[in-house]
Order: sequence, then C-alpha cells, then structure tokens
Amino acid sequence: MSIHKFHVGQKVSVSPGAFDFHTPHGVYEIVRLLPTDEDDSLYRVKSIVDGHERAVRESQLDLDGRRAVEALAQSLYEASDRSGTPWARRDRTIRDAWVVAARKKLPKN
Repeated sequence: MSIHKFHVGQKVSVSPGAFDFHTPHGVYEIVRLLPTDEDDSLYRVKSIVDGHERAVRESQLDLDGRRAVEALAQSLYEASDRSGTPWARRDRTIRDAWVVAARKKLPKN
C-alpha cells in the first residue's frame, strides 16, 4: 500500500498516459485523496482552466514549478485563442506573455 505524496489544495501538472485521450495536459488542484490502487495512489483533481474534475494516478502528477507554469500558460492560451494556431507554432513573444499571465494565476504551493 502506498502513501499519498501530494495533499489536498496543491497545484500540480497532469501528464496523461498514452491511452488517456480524454485527460488534457494542464494544471490541476488536488481536491480529494482517493484509495490507493495497487502501488499507485489515486487523486481527484480539478482543472484550473475549465473546472472539470477527474481521477488521476500519482504517477501522472508532477510538482515541477516550471512545467506547471508552462502547462497552465498553454491551457490558458488554448482556451482563449480563436485563431486555431497551435501553441507549439506560436513565437516566443506570444508564448512569453502567456507564461507571465500563468505565473500570476498560479499560487505557490
């Protein structure tokens, strides 16, 4: 039985597995600790961008601050961009502005 590494209220970035097509990358807040499943703890998380909740495994979570900020910046951009230009195709000037906005929105853990 494993012990939960993260706690309720923490902001984490989610990296979905290869078969988790329905779970977008991004920054989520942990809202509930779920029972462990074999060797991996489970969490109920809520998206910072759209408010949707989902269950994820601990192995899908990351607390690295830089990755969390970049994931939130991409999520914010994609939620507000009407042009359909992918995040990866935007130049650094556009992306940097979104990273600054994400840093302001993402509180410290």
